[in-house]
Amino acid sequence: MQRIINPALAKANMSKTELGARLGVTQQNISKRIQRGKFTLDELQEIARCMGAEFNCSFDFPDGTKIGTKGE
Repeated sequence: MQRIINPALAKANMSKTELGARLGVTQQNISKRIQRGKFTLDELQEIARCMGAEFNCSFDFPDGTKIGTKGE
């Protein structure tokens, strides 16, 4: 998760302290969670929302079929 959340925070011009505040947790807590990579799909979508982004997760098949969340 670190490899996608940290660059996303940079793109959003947001610190882990600000993200934690928006999520109602401490900077220390969010930093540890990012390092461990332990998030539910709902939490990842909320993190994305806080950054003004959308988190998408899908199964992409060779025939072009995509089955996923697309911000659900």
